[in-house]
Amino acid sequence: MTLRLKTNLTIIGSVFSLVLLIGSHATLASTLPENIKVSLVTELEIASDLDNADVQKQELQIQPEIKVNFSKDWQLTALGRFRTDAQDNINPDNQSKAELREFYFETSYDEIFFTLGKQQIVWGKADGLKVLDVVNPQNFREFILDDFEDSRIPLWAVNAEIPFDDTVLQLLFIPDQTYHKLADQNALYTFTSPLVSPTIPSGINTVFHSLSKPDRSVKDADYGMRLSSFRNGWDLTFNYLYHYDDVPVFFRDIDLTAAIPLVNVKPEYKRTHLVGSSFSNAFDSLTLRGEVAYSIDRYYSVNDLSDNDGVIQSDEFAYVLGFDWQGIEETFLSFQLFQTYVVKDKPGLIRDQLETTLTFLYRQEFYNDTLELETLLLHNLNNDDGLIRPKIKYQWQDDISVWVGLDIFYGETEGLFGQFDDTNRFMAGIEWGV
Repeated sequence: MTLRLKTNLTIIGSVFSLVLLIGSHATLASTLPENIKVSLVTELEIASDLDNADVQKQELQIQPEIKVNFSKDWQLTALGRFRTDAQDNINPDNQSKAELREFYFETSYDEIFFTLGKQQIVWGKADGLKVLDVVNPQNFREFILDDFEDSRIPLWAVNAEIPFDDTVLQLLFIPDQTYHKLADQNALYTFTSPLVSPTIPSGINTVFHSLSKPDRSVKDADYGMRLSSFRNGWDLTFNYLYHYDDVPVFFRDIDLTAAIPLVNVKPEYKRTHLVGSSFSNAFDSLTLRGEVAYSIDRYYSVNDLSDNDGVIQSDEFAYVLGFDWQGIEETFLSFQLFQTYVVKDKPGLIRDQLETTLTFLYRQEFYNDTLELETLLLHNLNNDDGLIRPKIKYQWQDDISVWVGLDIFYGETEGLFGQFDDTNRFMAGIEWGV
């Protein structure tokens, strides 16, 4: 009863705060000059565990955005985010956080368009998983359950786009040494699968050394290039990225000569080259799209004790092939095939040399697009695990939407999805944007 009362009071307080924020925004917006635009998106989310009905989170998220037009050639965008969780169960050591999400200037010079500052740079458009969309690191505080727009970590970068007839050349310089943010060790979505977490031999003492992280702004910067073009109905890109992989390599050193065997684990970020391409074309009601990426010098964990550093170095080929169909009015169906292939195989490789994941998305609109039903399924063929995400969303008013949904994991704990089989949940939320 006490927990339920506390929960209800928290919800009431969050809604009351939301009303005050909306009212304050309306008053502020009416007094601003015409060249300054202020918007505010506020979202309240509640998640409850399906197994025991425990509340996973009661999260209030507020995102103010300011756009300032200094002139026709200079615009500033600033996007902030404040997030607080009354339950403190998703990430117990990070209950509340205020951050500057994006802060960038847009300008042009001699037909070259520049975006300068903290920004998101989106290369890929696949659902659920990523192939080319690797320029920005990702926050895994809720695994992959957050929308990509919310989970991407914006980076300080110089982004230049240069047009050549029907082709655009994009050049990137990213001096920001920010990498994936994993859930804390005592969090709800801490990685435990051997596919992503370092494997330590049982019965051997282990010492984890501090993470070796690049810290030279220019010499350790990432560089990227993308050519975009439209030819004979095809949207085409060619991509290149020279970057530090956002996942650290867990090198190990096994000392079996000591009186007590010892394993030293030394995580380190390593450079890699990514060369890729994307394509898409619409054929009546069917859209064909795809992304391919070849990464040079990636590292993979092995469970072979004779391999002293515990990893192998290999190139990797990855692709996604997608089919989107809209042959029935207000109905959208999408199927995707993801595959990754480790070029150099070796006994003891923890992951399979060829990994295959299938996705299926169904979306149906009703009542002039005010009611939306959606189900997303991700299934990994290698580990026979996956994720099912049904959702119902109602556009109550132009600026207010409410929704409910489920996040259901299944499979063995060794799998990427199955490791979270005990976190299945019911979700409900309301979003207000003004």
